[in-house]
Amino acid sequence: MRKLLAACVRNSGRAWFTRSTWFEPVLPTLYVTPLCNLRCTYCEDFGAHRNAGYRGQTLPLESVKRLISLIAAECDVLYVTGGEPTMRTDLPELLRHARWRGIRYLAMNTNAIRLREHQEILRLVDNLVISLDDLAAGRWDSTLAADPQRVAALLDDIRWAAAEQRRRRFTLTVTCVVTPGRVAAARRVRDFVYEIGAQFSAQHLSVNRLPSPELTADPEYAAFMRELLADKRAGRGVSGSEQYLARPGACATSACTPTAAPHIDWMGRLAYPCRELPDHVLVDLLAAGSLGEALREGARRWGPPPGDCRRCGERCYVEISSLVRHPTALAREAVHYLRSASR
Repeated sequence: MRKLLAACVRNSGRAWFTRSTWFEPVLPTLYVTPLCNLRCTYCEDFGAHRNAGYRGQTLPLESVKRLISLIAAECDVLYVTGGEPTMRTDLPELLRHARWRGIRYLAMNTNAIRLREHQEILRLVDNLVISLDDLAAGRWDSTLAADPQRVAALLDDIRWAAAEQRRRRFTLTVTCVVTPGRVAAARRVRDFVYEIGAQFSAQHLSVNRLPSPELTADPEYAAFMRELLADKRAGRGVSGSEQYLARPGACATSACTPTAAPHIDWMGRLAYPCRELPDHVLVDLLAAGSLGEALREGARRWGPPPGDCRRCGERCYVEISSLVRHPTALAREAVHYLRSASR
């Protein structure tokens, strides 16, 4: 992953030796669709009940391919999400295109409801991220939780995906949104994930982009995160940097690096400086012609990235900002990933 390594070196040098708030992209996120087939109670952006509002807002295949090509010209890592990516019937073709254009590390988030319909995905991704919040309910979704058979099918699909890891050469990460009063449920999910040989990832509940005050005040949540940190240091399958696990509920550091983690939405619009700031601007990536030019256009319209920001606690920004500014921690996370993948 030559482009990623080069960007990390340059970003680390900039962080250590300058006062610049501008950092090169290392982990772009592409929302391939806003449509979803669940209604998770904690989701602030998507859900089946919001699908009508997104009617006509999904780009055609060739346009999304162009977006991927522009991203791949500057980055060799890509995170694909939604909505629910498998709502796109052409998803495998998009992922194949990403590989063809030079994406070396491809991760994708899914709720796994339609995973068996898209089995080819398993040969195209390096990291498949499946969301699971509770063994009894599946996710905090009223539709899914009301149907025990669908929950059982979801658990079977996750077991199946875990069993396919070695044969299809990908890593399965199961992510769990921890909500107030439900830490015990997260522990059960963690134990299930360890049992099937996958990676476990804890995500805190966010309220208006900030960590839930009720959750972060819960001593059980703090204890759970300490357990995960100890497990990670012991070599267990825990996804997440030690910095993130050691500071549960922390907001983005005052030295956030949003341009290192650009987000491009389902209409091909780059959110600058980040999607969490309410006054962010949207830049048409296809019209800009390159990811770098889209970022520069955002800077011309909004200004340089903020140098002091504590307005969100979203892991996609908090964790990357921490790793960008701590190269030794970044190297440690890379080693941990390679060891996990080899298992």
